[in-house]
Amino acid sequence: MDEHLPRNTLSPRILRSAIKGLMALREVELNETHRMIFEPQGSRPCSVPNCPSRTPTGPATLAAYRKVFDHIVGSSQLGTKVLQVPEFYEERGGDTQCVGPGICGSCVERWEREHAELRRKAWVMLPNLLGMNG
Repeated sequence: MDEHLPRNTLSPRILRSAIKGLMALREVELNETHRMIFEPQGSRPCSVPNCPSRTPTGPATLAAYRKVFDHIVGSSQLGTKVLQVPEFYEERGGDTQCVGPGICGSCVERWEREHAELRRKAWVMLPNLLGMNG
């Protein structure tokens, strides 16, 4: 579907199915990543005193969450990265830090676990999304 393939390699039916599947997978990625990062995480807040997640509706938390969301989902642009392992950390001035400022390791570990589960679900859904269910 990119410039590396000769023209007319895929039939219109297969191309339509692939694009439809990609868009459905992208919707799953957006919705589930949003849920994972922004929605309340149960009755127990983060236990790290200075983690922004302790006040999930505060401006510092929303800014940090937005950066994490944009880093994961926005980086995929027109495609999807839901089937890949996201990078929650990046190098900054010789230090490794969460892409969301101030977010603690416990919260990042929870996101990593939840995203691993999302990837498992996405791989299971993929044949159906691409119309290969039979």
